[in-house]
Amino acid sequence: MRERLLQAAMELMKRKGLKFTISDLAAELGTSKRTIYEHFESKEQIVGTLVDEAVSEVKRIEQAIYRDESLSCAHKLSAILTILPKGLQLGDHRLLSDLKRFAPDEWLKVDRLLQEEWGTVKAIIEEGIAAGQFRPVHVPTIVQLMKGASVSLFDADFLMNTDCTLAGAVRTMADVFLQGLIPEGPSQEMKQ
Repeated sequence: MRERLLQAAMELMKRKGLKFTISDLAAELGTSKRTIYEHFESKEQIVGTLVDEAVSEVKRIEQAIYRDESLSCAHKLSAILTILPKGLQLGDHRLLSDLKRFAPDEWLKVDRLLQEEWGTVKAIIEEGIAAGQFRPVHVPTIVQLMKGASVSLFDADFLMNTDCTLAGAVRTMADVFLQGLIPEGPSQEMKQ
């Protein structure tokens, strides 16, 4: 029942953002509020559980990619930069805005992930440089650039005012970091 509650809560969040109520959730499931309260103390606890699961999912996927010895450093880096949780729709600008406004403690968990969890990326870049797969660069600068780009893509205003999905935006970010902007082929002089 707990998983059904969380799934129904995610569906409500897709439709209503964080403005859903426990009554809405009970109606969605065709159950009583009492049944919901047997599993969760509050709507806030439900939202917190969903955010915690999304953060854990991202970390789990990241570690699986990092440990996959069949992938090159470039493939690992691209895959990690484009991880989005399957459950909680963090690409929904309304949900991001609602988290910041109505559930700031939960938003801090997402923000912490975006701001602080870059050790694996740093390790992959360093391994890629050592293996000759990446050119030598100042790794802290590249990580800072990636961090800043990631944070800006998860901005509700950006997502609301672009024709690109979050998934598309993070793919573009990863592609530009790994391939640059200059098309492949004969080198062209840059005009100043």
